[in-house]
Amino acid sequence: MKRKFQVIAIAALFIIPWGASAQDKPVVQPADYGQWESLGAPTLSSDGGWLAYLVRRVNEENELRIRNLGRDSTRVVAYGTAPRFANNSRWLAYAVGVSSDERERLTSQEEPVRNKLEILNLASGEELVIEDIASFSFSEDGAYLAARGYPPEGGPRGVADLLIRDLEGGTTSNFGNVSSYAWSDIGSVLAMTITTETGTGNGVHVYDPATASLRVLESSTATYRGLAWREDENDLAVLRSVEDEGFDEDTHVILLWTDIGSSRQAEQVFDPSEAAEFPEAIRIAEQRNLEWADDGSALYFGLRPREKSPEEEPEEETTEADTTDTAPDTKEEEQSDVQIWHAADYRIMPMQRAQEQRDLQRTMLAVWHIDSGRFVQVGTDLMETTRIVPGDRFATETENELYAFETMFGRTYNDIHLVDLQSGERRMVIPRVRHFYGGSPEGRYLLYFKGRDFWLYDLAADEHRKLTENVPTVFANVDYDYPVEQYPPRGLAGWTAGDRSLLVYDKYDIWSLEPDGSNARRLTDGADEQVIHRYLRLDREAESIDPDEPLYLRLSGEWTKKTGFSRMRIGRTPERLVFEDRFVGGLTRAENADVFVYGKQSFDDSPDYFTAGPDLAQATQVTESNPFQQDFAWGRSELVDFESTTGRKLQAALLYPPNYDASRQYPMIVYTYEILSSSVHRYVAPSERSYYNNAVFTNNGYFVLLPDIVYRGRDPGRSAVEAVEGAVKAIVDRGIVDPERVGLVGHSWGGYQATYIPTQTDIFAASVAGAPITNFLSFMGAIHWRPGLPETGHWETGQARMGVPFWEDFDAHVRNSPAAFVHELNTPMMMMFGDDDGTVDWRQGQEFYNYARRAGKTDFVLLVYPGEDHGLRQKQNQIDYQRRILQWFGHYLKGEPAPEWMTDGVSWLERKRMLEGN
Repeated sequence: MKRKFQVIAIAALFIIPWGASAQDKPVVQPADYGQWESLGAPTLSSDGGWLAYLVRRVNEENELRIRNLGRDSTRVVAYGTAPRFANNSRWLAYAVGVSSDERERLTSQEEPVRNKLEILNLASGEELVIEDIASFSFSEDGAYLAARGYPPEGGPRGVADLLIRDLEGGTTSNFGNVSSYAWSDIGSVLAMTITTETGTGNGVHVYDPATASLRVLESSTATYRGLAWREDENDLAVLRSVEDEGFDEDTHVILLWTDIGSSRQAEQVFDPSEAAEFPEAIRIAEQRNLEWADDGSALYFGLRPREKSPEEEPEEETTEADTTDTAPDTKEEEQSDVQIWHAADYRIMPMQRAQEQRDLQRTMLAVWHIDSGRFVQVGTDLMETTRIVPGDRFATETENELYAFETMFGRTYNDIHLVDLQSGERRMVIPRVRHFYGGSPEGRYLLYFKGRDFWLYDLAADEHRKLTENVPTVFANVDYDYPVEQYPPRGLAGWTAGDRSLLVYDKYDIWSLEPDGSNARRLTDGADEQVIHRYLRLDREAESIDPDEPLYLRLSGEWTKKTGFSRMRIGRTPERLVFEDRFVGGLTRAENADVFVYGKQSFDDSPDYFTAGPDLAQATQVTESNPFQQDFAWGRSELVDFESTTGRKLQAALLYPPNYDASRQYPMIVYTYEILSSSVHRYVAPSERSYYNNAVFTNNGYFVLLPDIVYRGRDPGRSAVEAVEGAVKAIVDRGIVDPERVGLVGHSWGGYQATYIPTQTDIFAASVAGAPITNFLSFMGAIHWRPGLPETGHWETGQARMGVPFWEDFDAHVRNSPAAFVHELNTPMMMMFGDDDGTVDWRQGQEFYNYARRAGKTDFVLLVYPGEDHGLRQKQNQIDYQRRILQWFGHYLKGEPAPEWMTDGVSWLERKRMLEGN
């Protein structure tokens, strides 16, 4: 039975125009939106003296800001982007683009849009500008910069000029026809491949800018690809193409040079045609980058099957008789382009089409043992995943064949095979596993999660160990509300150095596990306060965790929504550094200095960056985004506890309108998806292009409620109703919101809720549903067109959470389907679709539109944006949709006059005249 809330508490209602203000400051209007800013990720120089970050504005007048942290000064670069500091902290390089108007002008005139490069001397402040630069990178020592131009029109693909700039000396060297380049990890030696239109002069060159010496390591008419320096060594490898007669694609030989530039420089070649064990039907493929073994003893590369060229039929001799008028018509019959969709297809035809380019990039792993010259094929299937286990003794390869049918419907499992990289011997070591994490940093163990436990396989002992069998906590994520056979793990921080221990998570804390299964220890104390502790990997290049260094942790209060950081040494009590009732995140550390930067924001406080020392104390604010906000009225946010109608404890974020007057009741917009209460501290810049914009909603005089929804399998719709009714009731009971003026909005999965919930309850005065699922019977058989995925997996074990196909539980599919209750829809509803939606087939909108018409629901409107996908991309459509949302809610929640399109629609000819400007 449908329910409607009764008014429990009614505050005095004053007739005040919605644009009026009880305070002096005005509310934000659309004309004000353009100036609003958001900050890009911060980039620190390695010495911690400089900070670079992007400022993106709603009006697209973006800029790069470069701050000298020591002098408290900031440099501004209009349309700057992609900042990179040299490792010696003496230089900064960045790209500079053009304004949005200029980009549109160039695009309309079919002219290229190109960036320029600026190089800033951080000591002197001098700038060097180089026009038409597509990419750039510093040498490892920071003394030189390579800048690659744009390929000339009509020339070989991917080939352009390369400039090498001596940053101190001020000189520039220019190299033409460069197809790829790479700096060595030590010093400043640059390797590059040369590709010319005729092939003359192709080769591999090495340039040392310190001595201005250029070495030609190899030259021929072949094509060279895939430069690969060995880490911390002057050893280089590359692929050289070999035309393969009778086959469509080239194979390759591998060239390598060791000790380049020294008297010990040597060259070696792996030629597959001279390797007896190399399969004839396989080629060395360019799709996989060459990779060195850590000790330089081997090179890894990729293989692909050879594709034979079609054989040309020999020409037949023509006789005089063949040219007579009676000769039969030999015109070749035109080939049909029929697609054959077979029910046994592991990947359906649309998926194969969508993944065509990915499939063409797949390779099978192989290894060349350099000293012995031996070749070993490791991977056996292009569709499987192969990983090298650290230590270069083994690799793993997944095998899905036994579980193909289950995988098709979201139940992915694999058998894990271990491959000996010397002999090629392979054996299955982990059967039927869903969560496999590969090898430990020293290559001693393979880690996986099965059931509710972490397991490892000890390679030397050929033994499996359940690491968490007797640990008094739960490492499985039992809050995961998807209908899967086993819960996923909460996660892991990683291995400590030397494979000494493994750090993993339960719900709140970090635990240390020993590889032998003993001495499990809880390292943090988050469970006592229900504060979630998670490790922050500040050094992205580190392969393991150094137990002798302090570990920085991210903190999140499960129920308080406070966030921050703590620091600990393994075995000692963590030290809480920052923990605030706002969103605190993005901790970054300078590579060679104890300088840290992190961000803070709240709903009414625009994000800013702060710098501090290792203890994060006495942090200094180094940015000030949106300072003009102080000239406007702004709302605030509040965390709300509520219970669903079934008694489940949940939370919601409640956003207040500006100039809130406690003596009034306000309209409210409820936005739904899944877990949204964590957004209580998120700042949102107002924009007309962000059509479900909470800052726009609040500045238009609405409360906004963002409730959490936790789902039950086979009842996603009913779960949403139970949560949303409970959340709305909690707010209405406080008397701050008029129960007759509550609206509902959502998109995609939230759009499903905004369609379904109003068919079950009359608590909403209006609803807006963007790109929703409307029919649970037909949508199960739909296709997610962009990736080409059949919806069955997403349907059973993914977001829909239905668990089974409809014929196994028909009633559940009907009772959660909006289409089945369209006749009970009493809430005015506006639905939006793009007619090229590649996520939710827009026929879901067509169906519901026709059902609504048949049911006589005349206050239903369907907006269709031609050529648009699941989310609107065109600026004019984004703005149009937001304005219609505000008009829809303005009419039904505020009593504003309904525009004609809402009451009468717009005919095809009227639409055409509007588009033509008549």
